[in-house]
Amino acid sequence: MEIPFLVLLALSIPVCAIAALVLGLSARSKLTILQGRVATLEGELRLVRAQAGPAAAAEQPASMPMPEAPAEEAPVPELSPEPEAEAPRPVGSVPAIQAPASQPAPTGRGFEETLGSRWAVWVGGVALALGGIFLVRYSIEQNLLSPATRITFGGLFALALIGAGEWLRRRESSIALPGVASANVPSILTAAGTCGAFAAAYAAYALYDLIGPATAFVILGLIAVLTMVASTLHGPILAALGLLGAMGSPLLVSSDEPQPWALVIYLAFVVLPAYGVARLRLWRWLALSAATGVLIWTLLIFILDAQDALPAMVHLVLQASLAALSLVALPYRHISDAERGIDRAASIVCLAFAIAAVAVSSTVAAGDGRAIFVTAIALLLLATGIRFAPAAPVAAWAALTIIGALLLWPIRADLGGAPENLFYQSGDLFAVRPHALEVYLGLALLAPAAITGAALLRLARSPDLRLSAVAWYTGAATIGPLIALVAAYWRVASLERSLSFALIAGGLALAFIAASRWLSRQDGTDSAPTRLALGATASAALAALALGLTFALDKGMLTVAFALTALGTAWVSERTALPALRYAVGAIGLIVLGRLIANPSIVDGDPGPILINWLLWGYGVPAVAFVAASRLMERSGRDRIVQLTESLSIVFAAFLVFFEIRHALHAGNPLAHDFSLVEAGLLATESLVFAILLTRLDLRRGDPIYRWGSLIFKIASLALCAVGLLLIENPLLTDDAILGGPVFNALILAYLLPALLATGLALVEQRARPRLYSLSSAVLSLLLFSAYVGLEIRRIAAGPELALWRGFTQGEQWSYSVALLVTGIVLLGLGLARDNRFARLASAAYLVLAVLKVFIVDLANLEGVMRALSFIGLGLVLIGIGLVYQRLLAHRPSNAAIPS
Repeated sequence: MEIPFLVLLALSIPVCAIAALVLGLSARSKLTILQGRVATLEGELRLVRAQAGPAAAAEQPASMPMPEAPAEEAPVPELSPEPEAEAPRPVGSVPAIQAPASQPAPTGRGFEETLGSRWAVWVGGVALALGGIFLVRYSIEQNLLSPATRITFGGLFALALIGAGEWLRRRESSIALPGVASANVPSILTAAGTCGAFAAAYAAYALYDLIGPATAFVILGLIAVLTMVASTLHGPILAALGLLGAMGSPLLVSSDEPQPWALVIYLAFVVLPAYGVARLRLWRWLALSAATGVLIWTLLIFILDAQDALPAMVHLVLQASLAALSLVALPYRHISDAERGIDRAASIVCLAFAIAAVAVSSTVAAGDGRAIFVTAIALLLLATGIRFAPAAPVAAWAALTIIGALLLWPIRADLGGAPENLFYQSGDLFAVRPHALEVYLGLALLAPAAITGAALLRLARSPDLRLSAVAWYTGAATIGPLIALVAAYWRVASLERSLSFALIAGGLALAFIAASRWLSRQDGTDSAPTRLALGATASAALAALALGLTFALDKGMLTVAFALTALGTAWVSERTALPALRYAVGAIGLIVLGRLIANPSIVDGDPGPILINWLLWGYGVPAVAFVAASRLMERSGRDRIVQLTESLSIVFAAFLVFFEIRHALHAGNPLAHDFSLVEAGLLATESLVFAILLTRLDLRRGDPIYRWGSLIFKIASLALCAVGLLLIENPLLTDDAILGGPVFNALILAYLLPALLATGLALVEQRARPRLYSLSSAVLSLLLFSAYVGLEIRRIAAGPELALWRGFTQGEQWSYSVALLVTGIVLLGLGLARDNRFARLASAAYLVLAVLKVFIVDLANLEGVMRALSFIGLGLVLIGIGLVYQRLLAHRPSNAAIPS
């Protein structure tokens, strides 16, 4: 009998210590409150005395002298200043007593209160739990009690702690700890008792085999549920403990025969109190945590029985319904559409359920129930998102669920071979499909249609929706069906040509057109939701038409289809005055640009013959379509979208010429890594042509697109000429043979044609650009022309190979001198005829070069007649130039200068 007494004594010591601590703190707090009240009363009394003195003096007769205050009287305390606009009080009235200013608490007591009231309580709770554990351990080590007795005493101890917590909660006002709200003694005792109950139940199952797995499962669940119910009285910490215990209890119980259905029922049983407590106490975090926990358990349920996904599918449908009810339906059932924005937390939870549903449906184990499961989840999400505007993204998650299921559906495993299209290519057009394909295509057709109809109906019936909700509903109604169609086309037709899917796309386009006309006939068409829905359905109709063309046509017609869609969208935007469609045109243009960047050759392999090939379709049609779209939209104003559209047309046109040149020069391979002299010249020609056209357009219309575009193309031409023609591909340095004959050869395309275009650009820039622009173009023209003349002389004299190390003949060197003189004379004539000072100065430079060449090079290298002819020609030219200037000066007044 001595040992049980010691056990009881050890058990009573921590309880008595805690009780003494609580009572002592309670008495101390009451004493502190009384001292504060006495100090407050003393201050109020001093204020009354101080203010009553002047009032009594005012009541005395005017003839009676005012008695002086005795010298030894205590000074009147300083009062707080009164507002200037305060009305005068009646004589003899007692002023309102003001509470004395609160004095700051002494800094020395903060740590003491924290140590004595907060930390002590927490440490006491931990000590209680450890004391119980040590007591049980001692009883096990000494073999004092049987296993059943130990479990019984553990359960009784847990009940005692829970009872003590409830007793203290009901008397909380009498033992309150002032200023320390977090030190909640009743909650701590209840939490310690809950932990003890969990430990006792688990020990009875795992350590002593007193109960079976099913019984332990039920008991642990009941403890968790009761803990969450008790948290409505004891605070959020107990709720978190109960939820953690509820979600973790199945992990503590193992069985040789897993029962996923029992786990599904258990999770539904324990999550209901969590949602109820969260709703009752407005603990949103508890509901979100419960939803997160059941989502994690979805994976574990599927792992328990990987051959049958039905338990996981039922679990997801049930838990998604409960989450939608708790997080969306109940909180927002009485809130109008315009009062609240998007609930991001609830939307993210619903998105997680949609992703989990897609993952489960993608497994082969889903079997024949896959379509029903996906439809149930999609309809649940759709109903939630359509009914409650704060959950508008959930309607888009419904479309995402359908799209994900269509993409990951193991259709080839279900069909047992290559799937067929909706209609046979031969035989009966309406032959019966395989059952699996019928189900797949039925889901692909009906589910997006239901989502689109519900979203459009919501938009038409709710003119007061916020713009964020309108955007989500519009995306679900238009983007969802289009992506679902593409997903089904990919899985069934394997991205090959399919007339059946083209017909479906055409039907979808007609459906969007009908929806657009229906929306235009509704009341309130001027509202933002309806206008946005009109623009979205019109754009979706055009996109469906483009998809139909893509499905029906081969190779690079996807780019063509999108370009024509952009043109049609621009036309519709002008007819309907919907600004949203203008942005759709810009978006489609960026999509086309991305498509061309991903596959610049439009098709794999050779695009076709020269000029008439897939490059012409893939780049030419978008260029024409987008320039036409920009002209259509420009009727309503030239905004950034118009500028973007026109810029894209310029880019597509430039790419068309660029790749056609490379296709023609590289045997049908526009992506070849080679680079030649003719290619450099033709690309420089292209850049100069675009620079001239854009400069002329800038003169007429004055737009930054033309100004910057012309500058970009001019810089490209300068780089191609300076680096490509004069350095890298210069025949004098590469020794590559010049294609063609002595006169008509590749030098014309490489040098002469760019030189002429550079001259034209210089003339155009004189009227639109600073002088430096035209001078740089003129210098480029002279350099290219000089290179052409010199290389052409070299070609005639030396043959197709023009390398410098092959040497020069006397006739060739004399020809260079003649070329310099002739070029100088021509430039001088142009300068005098057009009154152009730059041409005259350029002629002087050429003549100086001719003089230097004759007196340095020709004198040293030429012999006989050639040397004589060189000097004679130079002398005649110089004399002739002198005579021309003399005649020019003779016909001008003496005080006039040569025109510049």
